[in-house]
Amino acid sequence: MKYYELYNTRTIKPLLQRIKMKSALEFWSSDELPVAKYTWVYGPKKPRDQVRAVETPPENVDLKNLVERGLVSLLEPVEVHSIPDVSKLSDDADAYVIGDMEDWLTSEELLEAIARRGKPLIAEWDHWGYSIHGRLSRFRLNRFKGVKYIVPMGYEEVLDLIRALRALRFLRHLRILYIGEYPPRSVTAPKDVSFRVIEEKFGIKIIKVGISEYIEAVKSTMPEEAGGVAEQWLRKYIVAEHLRKDFTDYARIYVGLKKLLEKHSANALTLECPALPDIKYVPCLAYSMLLDEGIPVGCEADLPTLLTMTILMASSGDAAFMGNLNENVTHWDIEHNIVTINHDVVPPSYSCPGCSYIIKDYHDMKIGATPYTELQAGLKVTLAGMHWNMDKIWATRGEVISTHDTVHCRVTVRVRVGDAKRLSRSAFGHHMVLIRGDYVNALRTLSQLLDLEFYEL
Repeated sequence: MKYYELYNTRTIKPLLQRIKMKSALEFWSSDELPVAKYTWVYGPKKPRDQVRAVETPPENVDLKNLVERGLVSLLEPVEVHSIPDVSKLSDDADAYVIGDMEDWLTSEELLEAIARRGKPLIAEWDHWGYSIHGRLSRFRLNRFKGVKYIVPMGYEEVLDLIRALRALRFLRHLRILYIGEYPPRSVTAPKDVSFRVIEEKFGIKIIKVGISEYIEAVKSTMPEEAGGVAEQWLRKYIVAEHLRKDFTDYARIYVGLKKLLEKHSANALTLECPALPDIKYVPCLAYSMLLDEGIPVGCEADLPTLLTMTILMASSGDAAFMGNLNENVTHWDIEHNIVTINHDVVPPSYSCPGCSYIIKDYHDMKIGATPYTELQAGLKVTLAGMHWNMDKIWATRGEVISTHDTVHCRVTVRVRVGDAKRLSRSAFGHHMVLIRGDYVNALRTLSQLLDLEFYEL
């Protein structure tokens, strides 16, 4: 299996492990605590706690149900009663779940050994998604300040946490193929943000190759290798007449990129496209197809935006795409809380019902392939971006108003947001990412896990 198939944003799911320790009820069962033993442990049940236990949730999110729905994988639980027991915990787990009331009275030394594993710790939640007792954990003592200890409150928070853990797991297996020079020559990259810094911060791997290797991969792809892909696209989509004659050349870009991904065992890529020797090599159409296959791809060697896209795609299992903020925008738009995202890449899956997916040339240059389609008006979306220093993320919710063929760049999506002036002033990063759905809180949670500052704009 190819690496980009094994670790794909559409299929990744977090791996959890339950830690079982002595609960507060077991501590209180001692004859040394007779009042606690005979009233708190063995006395009458709390009446409203019994009501809570049988209330029907809007959505059942207990661990068993999440596993059955395929949202998470669960390792065998581990009994931890001494420091040597901690070594039995799996390094492959993305987070450990701490049993209800099991970290109240456990020794701080044992909790310290668990914390040193460096994994997020989640207070066990019920079928509603509530960790009623999570706030009482000893992990909230000052000595555990750096621990990522999460107390869910409701099913929506649990689902956002699962989305964040999906992204966290994907980052652990992320191998980016970087094609071109670094720093890139069309977007900002601070001098102190090297590949090594990025790799260490996010736990990823970046493989750098020259543009010549990309060109060779395309040229060495025989027309017969790409012919089937080209025929499929010609059947499914509307292709501009002047592109049809040599249309197999654009399919060769798609096939060539997949060969490079396979060669370098990568599952994401970015290309310094402004430095390409010829317009015919622009990868906009190939990128659009790869995004729908769960492979994050980024324009202009913009790593912060590629990472934002990767996080959103892994969180959701859906495609996303990037673009410039407020290119092809009007003053009227901003005055009416509308911003634009404008670029030359859009996945076919974003076509509104009944809308055509049209393949045209690049910036009216009569060569190069870029797609255009309309998004569904009223579609709820998340817009997000990452700072050039890769230490903070912003996000906001929006609604698609309309889509326009603006030639340069081809696709402009107009999105109504809460405060267009604030967003236009405060959004950081060269490009931004659009994804359908609401992932603001998932990004907030992931930012906490990655020690990133988070801004909702």
